[in-house]
Amino acid sequence: MKQLAPFLALLLVSACNTTGGPPPSLDQPMSAPYHATGTEPFWSLDIDARTIRFSEPSGRPPVEEATPPVIHGFAGEIYQGRRINVNIIHGQCSNGMSDRTYPDQSQLNVDGRAYRGCGGAAIAPSSLVGTNWRVAAVNGRATTPAADPFAMNFEAARFSATFGCNRLGAEYRQTGDMVTAGPVIATRMACPDMRYENQGSAILSRPMRINWNGGDRLTLSNDAGSIEMVRSY
Repeated sequence: MKQLAPFLALLLVSACNTTGGPPPSLDQPMSAPYHATGTEPFWSLDIDARTIRFSEPSGRPPVEEATPPVIHGFAGEIYQGRRINVNIIHGQCSNGMSDRTYPDQSQLNVDGRAYRGCGGAAIAPSSLVGTNWRVAAVNGRATTPAADPFAMNFEAARFSATFGCNRLGAEYRQTGDMVTAGPVIATRMACPDMRYENQGSAILSRPMRINWNGGDRLTLSNDAGSIEMVRSY
């Protein structure tokens, strides 16, 4: 069956072609990172030249595997991995929660579960200054804010954060859809579960891409992972 998968994928794309033209080709993965998100349930997808990664703040662990060769279809790109299948359709897309539009529609199948959302180059978000957030998940693992503090707050040039234990802080700079923090300073309490804090600190210590439409959901991500947040008022 594994040997038939690429053939079936090409057959499916050809069957969907109504405009004619040459058949799609297998090529190397994209060199620039690609990002897509969805709602109900909330999820995020990142594809780069080496890794394809899916996460959702539902308690399920992230799904990550090597990026398969891209299939250039007539409507967009297709990635057929062992656990993650992605169909990117070039065409305007809205997530239904804001006026923001994206250049692509994203259709996913992850471990047999279907997801629909939007993707493409991020639009430069609004300023983070003066915003307050509840941390909903770190690297796809949902938090328990009822029991412990999980929050992140942005001032004019400095942010503060808690991931269930110590208080962290650093100066930061926002440039378009990227935010870069200075050295992260933290208090020194020892807590029973330091996983959220250790993973969150690793993410904050590197330049982060902002995925935010100005609404109530914000994700900061880089090669160390992702921090998913819900706005607090």
